[in-house]
Parts: sequence; structure tokens; C-alpha cells
Amino acid sequence: MTIKKIAVLLYLMLIAVPFSVSAEEDLRALVKAMSAQMTELGNQVKQSNRHVAELEAKLAKLEQEKARTTAVAPAAPSSPTAQATTVASGTAPVSKAAPAVTVGDVKGTFKIPGTDTSLGFGGYVKLDANYSSIGMGGDKLGDQHLVVTQIPVGNNRLGEHSKATFHAKESRFWLKSFTPSAWGDINTFLELDLLGAPEVSNYTPRLRHAYGSIGNFLAGQTWTTFLNVAAIADTLDSAGSVGALLYLRQPQVRWTQPFTLAGTPMEFQAALETPKSRLWADPLSGETAKDAYGFTNPNDERYPDFVARLNYTPDWGTLSLAGMGRQIRYTRQATVQQQEAWGGALSLAGKINTVGMDNLRFMLNYGNAIGRYATFNTFGDAVLDANGQMQLVKVYSGTLAYQHWWDKTWRSTLAYGFVSSDQPVFIGGETTRQAQSVNANLLWSPISQATIGLEYIYALRERTDGQTGDLNRVQFSTRFNF
Repeated sequence: MTIKKIAVLLYLMLIAVPFSVSAEEDLRALVKAMSAQMTELGNQVKQSNRHVAELEAKLAKLEQEKARTTAVAPAAPSSPTAQATTVASGTAPVSKAAPAVTVGDVKGTFKIPGTDTSLGFGGYVKLDANYSSIGMGGDKLGDQHLVVTQIPVGNNRLGEHSKATFHAKESRFWLKSFTPSAWGDINTFLELDLLGAPEVSNYTPRLRHAYGSIGNFLAGQTWTTFLNVAAIADTLDSAGSVGALLYLRQPQVRWTQPFTLAGTPMEFQAALETPKSRLWADPLSGETAKDAYGFTNPNDERYPDFVARLNYTPDWGTLSLAGMGRQIRYTRQATVQQQEAWGGALSLAGKINTVGMDNLRFMLNYGNAIGRYATFNTFGDAVLDANGQMQLVKVYSGTLAYQHWWDKTWRSTLAYGFVSSDQPVFIGGETTRQAQSVNANLLWSPISQATIGLEYIYALRERTDGQTGDLNRVQFSTRFNF
């Protein structure tokens, strides 16, 4: 019903009701005024509707123009040659909106735009402040972390006094990727630290890990398969206990085969790893080429090191049994005399969960070709006598560490280790025969990205001539992950 019809209806109703002449005239004037106002309001509503329709049409036109512009906008050529080709052809390639960066398939990673690869990076910044009862002499690596062969013995202790060393060389950076494929997940990992030079002030980058894997196959540099990383004690000193295997990382190819036994997950690993024979040479043998630790490295290997390990992972922890076979080889240049001998080694290691988050970690190692795999640069794989004849060296070692969690942020580790060797009687007196160490620490991690700790280290070194030297050290460390 229109406004005019409503006004007419009101007027007729008024006629039907008896009023006085004066009241009727007043009422007619009021109705006429209301009718005029209602007519004006109706005109305003129509005008508003026209404005709204015009604005909607303009908006639709702008959206159409924007869509046409995006569709025909030429993509910037990646090079002058590409630009010339585009102009000559008279065509403009259709540009696509850059894909958004999304969360990766693995926690802490992100997807590389336009690919299925998840990429992650991280590391930490670590400061080590050591105060030692005796210095190692000169600018030695043993002032930065435990190197038992550099502990002064006998007259070498004269003139060496307590020493403080600050460094941040253990700081690390790593990069990893994960890509699904029909052959299995393709994973890569690259890690560097700054421990490439022994000088305290020399921050030389060093490659720690660089490997890739697809499915069960791995190739590159990473932890030797002979080492069970889960059994390493939680110490601030990066070298750890003297009784543990060397934290050795080396190039290799490895196959890992998972299986279950009585419902328990297990793994069998087999690897071919880079060979390197390290010898101690009698001065009368004529061999003079020696490294910083007094060993000869012939670099004359014929076969890789053969390593196999069986991993058992029940609910209460992890156990592993590793075996290794190696050929130690040496060519005497003076007489072109070549010598070689096969040796082997065994390692039993594990981590056992005890009460709450507490755990017990251990390693037991033995072999006649384990020298390079044992404590950091302490033993050779073999020795050369005065006639240049080669003889393998038996080495046995072990470590036991207990980690106790005081609460969710405070923890401590107490670790003891020993290593000993059966050196032949003719070997020089300066060679280390055995060593022991104790590590005791208190670590605080208020958040997962930060750890602050204090550690006491005691080490005792005994040479083949019976002389001994010891070291007492307090280490304060801060570590901030990123």
C-alpha cells in the first residue's frame, strides 16, 4: 500500500466521524502535512536505493578490472635473455601468486614454497669457562676440553700452574631437511662447530655431520656405527669420560634394518666406514712423519672398516652390541716393505631407566684394533719397533654414569671412566698406558632453550714409564639453543 493510499484512507475515516467544523479543518491540515512529509521520505528512500545500486555497480566493475590486470600482468624475466625472448614473442606469461610458507611435516620445520621438502635449522651458543689446576703448556686443545695425553707428567709439570680458559668454540649450527618420496623419506643433516683449530683464539669452522638418507640407507659423515650415542654421559666437557669411545664422526655408508623380536623393537646396522691406521713408531724405525699427538698416519689403507651393531630397545631403556673388523696397514718407504694385520673390537653399551627420569649409562669396550676409536688421541692402533715391524695394541675401557633429576629443571650426572692398554715393552716411556677420570656436575635448565651448569673434572694419566700426572678442573658453561 502506497503512502498516498494511506493518506486517502485516513481522510475518509475522518469524514465518517462527526467533528466540529474547526476541529475538522485542523485535522485536515495535519493530515495534509503528514502526507507531504511521507511523500518526501519516500522520495529520499528511492534516491538512497539508487545510490546503493550505483556503488555496487562501481565495486563490481573495479573487481573485474583488478582480475583482468592480474591475469595479464607480465612476470619479470629472470635474466636479460629471458626478457628479450618475452618481448620478441609478443606474449606475456601469466604470473602466479607466490605460495605461502606453511608448517613442515616435522616439528620445528617449514615447507619450502612450491615443494614437499620441510626445512629446519637451529643450533646453540655455548660458553665454556675452565679453571684448571695445571695448564697443558702453550696453546693446547687440552685447556679447552679433556685431552689426557696433554696432562703434564714429571718434569713437564715444572713451570705449569693453574690456568683459566674462556671460549665459545663449541657453539654449533645445523640445517636439516625432510622430503617424502616413493622410495622412503629423504633426509639430510649438516652441522658445523668452531673447534677446527687447537688455539683458544682461533675460531675455525669444523664439519661435524654431513649426511643424507633415503629409507634405510644412509651415506655421509656422522657418528661411527660402533658408538651408541644414547649411552654418552650428560657432561659439560665436550670430550666426556675417558672410558667412553671417542665421539668419532666419519664418512660411511650404512644400512639399518628394523625388526621385532617377541614384540620388542630391534635394529641391525651394518656399515662400511673410512679407514685410517694410526701407529706409534720407535725413533729407531726411521719413521719421522708424526702428527701433533706423536702418531704416524700412513694413509695406505686398502679396505674400509667393517662395523655392525645390534640395537635392543625395550621399554626400560636401550642396549647395543657392536663389532668391528679393521685392517691396519703400513708401508715402510725406506725399504718399500708393506705390512698389514687384521684386528677387531667389541662394544657393549646402553642406557637403563631407573627411578622417575633417572637413568644409568654405561660402555664396555675391548679390542686389538680399537686404538683410534678409543679415548681422544690417546692410543695407536699398532706400534712399530726399531726394525719397523708392526704389532697391534690391545685396549680396553669402560665408563659408568648415573644421571639424577632433582626436579624438572635441575639434574646432575656422576661419571667414572677408565682406559688401559697392553703396550709392548719396547715402546717409549712418554706414551700413555692408562688413564682415569671423574665428572660430577649440576645443570639447571629453567626453559628448554637454556642450560647453565657447573662441573668438576678429575683426570689421572699414567705413562708406560710409571710416571703420573693429574688434573683438577672446574668448568662453568652456559648454553642457549636457537
